[in-house]
Amino acid sequence: MTVPSRLTGRLRERRQFKTKALAEDWANTQFSGHRKDGHAFFSLSDHERRDVAAVMPELRKSGISLSEAVRFAIKHLRPEGRNRSVKQIVDELTASKALRFERGDLRERSYRDFKERAGRFAGAFEGRIASQVTGEEIKSWLNCLDLGTRSNANYLATVGEVFKLAAQRRYVAFSPLDDLTDTDRKELCGGQRDGREPAILTPDQAFRLISAAQQHPELELFGAVALALFCGVRTEELKRLEWDHVRLSDESPVVTIGAKIAKKRRIRHVEIPANALQWLLLVPYRSGPVARNAHVNDYQKRFQKLLRRAKFKKWEANSMRHSFGSYHYALHGDPLKTSRLLGHKASDQVLFDHYRALATKEEAKRYFEIAPAPQAGKIVWLGSTA
Repeated sequence: MTVPSRLTGRLRERRQFKTKALAEDWANTQFSGHRKDGHAFFSLSDHERRDVAAVMPELRKSGISLSEAVRFAIKHLRPEGRNRSVKQIVDELTASKALRFERGDLRERSYRDFKERAGRFAGAFEGRIASQVTGEEIKSWLNCLDLGTRSNANYLATVGEVFKLAAQRRYVAFSPLDDLTDTDRKELCGGQRDGREPAILTPDQAFRLISAAQQHPELELFGAVALALFCGVRTEELKRLEWDHVRLSDESPVVTIGAKIAKKRRIRHVEIPANALQWLLLVPYRSGPVARNAHVNDYQKRFQKLLRRAKFKKWEANSMRHSFGSYHYALHGDPLKTSRLLGHKASDQVLFDHYRALATKEEAKRYFEIAPAPQAGKIVWLGSTA
């Protein structure tokens, strides 16, 4: 059975059938279709017509036309850069961040951390087309790295940046991380701090630490420890802080954490408590950087030496900053004020849900009474008989 090209509007269509009845049925269908739709009837194959017929009831039920569905599918299922590899996208984003770093819009550590994590991700998925990577594959890769929950969260954030760019540039229809369930993310990153409270120092431990920092000036950490313990300045901020930002002679002494210093550019002025002022005035050289950091591990190596001098066998990260936040909140009972001094968003209630139970007001008073005695060169904690 043959339908001539003058009817199809393209090549002639030829079919063979086992029986004459089947041939006649097919011929009647083609004739009726041509009479109704002209050449357009022959633009679809029988298989394509069956596909359309199968989905039309669902489309009608949803109030979506066939043309709307097709346009959406073309845009999202066949993105323009669908053959872009993971490495190509990582390279694009890394180049953009390198430009921002050179311009001074991105800090060295942020750039270095992204480059290392994104490079590791690109290496693991080398040769893979980005649009074909699944959330389950990313989860499996992270599990194989055998990292802690905090590191997993950092890697997920990096991968999320990569696929955000890919989606914006239409290399992928959506991020594969969208496939990760809340359960998946908790398995990788833990719950809200894994139920752990932030570690803080006792007043005795804080006194022992700052005393050791003063007794070992060769480590050049005395001022940094005072600002971390009693003003809550972050370690990374201390590395960028200059003594010009520590205004001890003002009527109300403050530390100014500017945009080039503060995490996420959250600038703030931190009042210097009376006991901190006494310690800081004992720092012999107050010019240039507050905390020398000549190379990547310079500060950390010297701080580890300080911990050994102060006889700390165990140290939790951010203990000084957490101590300030806990004791300041316990002493003043003002979450907004403590939040402002720490440089957190005012809405960060989780922070204070943790801090609220860590210290009593009496302990906080003792903490902010840690000060050098006025005796010449002798260090005595005024808040302790020890």
